[in-house]
Amino acid sequence: MKLKFNTTINGKPNYFIERIHKSFRIKEVYMIAGLCPQTHYLVGYNFRAKDILPPKIHTIRRDIENLWNKGVTIEFWAGDFFKFAPEIPVISTQKIVIKHILTIPKGELRPVVWIDDKLYFDMAGINHPQMLELAQNDGFDTIEDFFKYFNKDYDGKIIHWTTKKY
Repeated sequence: MKLKFNTTINGKPNYFIERIHKSFRIKEVYMIAGLCPQTHYLVGYNFRAKDILPPKIHTIRRDIENLWNKGVTIEFWAGDFFKFAPEIPVISTQKIVIKHILTIPKGELRPVVWIDDKLYFDMAGINHPQMLELAQNDGFDTIEDFFKYFNKDYDGKIIHWTTKKY
């Protein structure tokens, strides 16, 4: 099934393609794919970003029809026109829920994240290193960037193409 990726978020390059290619340097993905991602470069590909930035090793998507499951073949696409990586199977999925809870008395929204029905992150808590890991593994530079994108309540899945689990 197609997984479509944009190359920008809010007008800013996200380097998702480069980050996904970097994830293919991880031994288990190369073994599964059996191909080299160097044959899948877009015009304007940023080789420096690929070397510097952390890899994107999964993606978070809504899956209302429950189509994304272990073993489903992932086709990596930039929009509708460019297939930028070899096809590989989904290794696993995890349920993710993001809620923005109104705090009292300040009246501010505070993000809270559950993975597989377990509290993973609460802005009031001390779990910032693990939240940074989730954000970076999904292709964001910071926790703030992650929550700028996921700025509304969200129910979905983490689609893994490596063996990483949270």
